[in-house]
Formats: sequence, C-alpha cells, structure tokens
Amino acid sequence: MSEQAAVGAANKGDCIVRAVVSDKLEVKVQTSSEDLFGTGLKVVVEETLSALGSPKVRVDVEEHGALDYVIRARVEAALRRVLPELAVWRKEIERGRTGRDRLRRTRLYAPGNNPRLLAGIELHGADCVLLDLEDSVPLAEKSSARILVKHLLSDVDFPEVWVRINPLSTYGRDDLAEVMLARPHGICLPKAESADDVKELSEELARLEHENGIDPGSTFIMPIIETGKGVLHAEEIASADERVVIMAFGAEDYTRDVGARRTRDALLYARSRIVAACAAAGIQASDTVYADVDDEEGLIDETKHIRDLGFVGKGAINPRQIEPIHGVFRPTDEEVEQARKIISVAREAEEKGIGAVAIGGKMIDRPVLERAKRTVDLADRLQEGWL
Repeated sequence: MSEQAAVGAANKGDCIVRAVVSDKLEVKVQTSSEDLFGTGLKVVVEETLSALGSPKVRVDVEEHGALDYVIRARVEAALRRVLPELAVWRKEIERGRTGRDRLRRTRLYAPGNNPRLLAGIELHGADCVLLDLEDSVPLAEKSSARILVKHLLSDVDFPEVWVRINPLSTYGRDDLAEVMLARPHGICLPKAESADDVKELSEELARLEHENGIDPGSTFIMPIIETGKGVLHAEEIASADERVVIMAFGAEDYTRDVGARRTRDALLYARSRIVAACAAAGIQASDTVYADVDDEEGLIDETKHIRDLGFVGKGAINPRQIEPIHGVFRPTDEEVEQARKIISVAREAEEKGIGAVAIGGKMIDRPVLERAKRTVDLADRLQEGWL
C-alpha cells in the first residue's frame, strides 16, 4: 500500500486525482470554471467516495473538462492504489443483448486510457465499439484504464461494445474482473493461438457471469489471430466454443511474428485461412485495421480486396474510416436489383419444375442463388436499420 497516489492527466477531457491517506475525509476540487461547475464536481466526487465506503483520505481533483464518469473512475483508481482493500465501485445496469449474426462491418478501436478519445465513441456509427486495454495502454496505466473502461461501460448504452483484454497469462483476469461488472457484450482475446486459449476465457466468463448475475453464455468471444501459430490453428480456434461469434485478424503482430512485410501477397495465406476457418465454424471473419488514416483510397482498395476474399468486416482506428468501410460492404442498387432478379427467376423455375435456368447466358446454380440471397438480406437489413 502506498500512502499517496496520483491518477489521470492534465489533458482535455481528463483530470488528475491525488489521494493521500489521512485521519479524516477531505475533498478539494480545482477547475477553471469554479463558478459553473465547482459545486457539481464536488458532489460527483463525494458521491463516489460514499459508494467506496467514505474512507479516510484527502482527495484533490484538478479538473480539465472531464465527464462525470471519468472523474468517478479517476477517484476510484487513485483510492484503490492507496487503499487496496477498498470496496469496488459498481452500478446496477441493464444492457440489452446483441445477436450472434449482427452486422459487424466495422469494429472501432479506442484506447481505454484516453478519456478524450473515449468521449462520444458510441456516436460515430461503427457497428461495434472495441475498448482496448491491451496494446494501446502503457503498463503503468493498465489498472486505471480497466477502471475507466468499467465506468464508461456503466455510463453509456452501447448498441454493441467489446473489450479487448490483455492475455490471461498477464493482466487479462484482472481486466475481466473489473469490466464484467459493467456487462460488455463481448470480450476480445488477443493473440489467440489454440482452442485451449478460448476455452480458458470461456470458463472465466462463465464464472464471472454467475457471480454478477449475468445470463449464462451471453458474453461473446472474439479471438484475434496475430501470430503464425494462431493462423495454423485458426480452424480449432474458430470452433472452440459457442461463445465465439466472430474472429479477427491482426496483421501488425502477425507480420512481426513471421518476419514478413505487410504486403497483400504476404497476408494472403493468413487471411484466406482465417476466412475458411470462420466459414467452417459458421462465424464471422473480420479483417485487420488499416493504419494510414489519411489514405482513404488505400483503405477502400484494401477493403474491397478483403471483401472479395470473404471477410464481412474490418477494424477501424479512426472514426473517419467507418463510412468508407461501410460503403464497400454496402450493396449497390444494381447489385441488389440483379440479386432480386436471380431469386425471382430461380423461384419461378422451381415452381415450374425446371432444373436449370440462366440469366444473360449465365447459369443460376446454388452458389449464385445463395450469394444473391445474402445480398438481398444485407440490403434489407440496412434499409430497415437492423444490424
């Protein structure tokens, strides 16, 4: 136990909370808008302290435009550093379930330690939001980041939200114990390399669901394939557990692991194997992120490529990437019209007992018909706003 601790930063949208063990409870709030927000901020701090058991500490808050949930998170993180046995903050929440086959054209990453980038993350239109506790969070901020993510999850009603934890062999169990209090829809497992990795996570989720009164089996899993070993074991990972509804590819770590450059040719084998594994398991395949946020043309070109390989979605690291990705996965009016025509002609042929039909000289076989049905289904879902 430390006698004092400081958490947060003097950045826009954040705050610095300093906590010192004392013989009584004291609160001091410093803000540039004292007349407007000083009293309200102090109330937020005092309510948080009350929820944590009103410990004997002196709390100093230096506020820089932080939202209430950020202040609560920073206060809890600072106090738990000086008082490790402190009660954990939690809030009873109701979060609607999400579907196994929900459209996931985009998964928008956001670093779990940065309040400025987390603010309004649910408003950008991504099909799902991915709050990251792994690669984007420095080691010194791991503990405070998982608390910040918990408070964000408790404060915002996300259409679909996932948390990427650290590997279970490092800080993953601590991540789960914290964020499962706020009921994310799913957990992303980084650097998955075997079915056992997935099963281990599933067992931990089952335990935490039971402890927190969460519907059994309702927390989904997204394994992320980021190593050569993971690629070679992609099929067993994809089918390891019923919780797995989507599997993603992480090209940056993969190329580093195998010693390749990030070129289309170098990634083709890994991408193709992941798509095939997902198809065999009946789950979705989502591609890696595109790192150059200023290269929209390159993003669109790569998204078209991975769409043609069989991926149904792609990672995004900036809100500006969402609409270009969605645009690639959105069927054109001409594609939808052709698909509806194929379905209509095939139905008429079936009713008349005709075994083989063609449109424009091209035979309509079962794969062509199934692709047409998928195109129409996607168009209808987008039209109705049902993801």
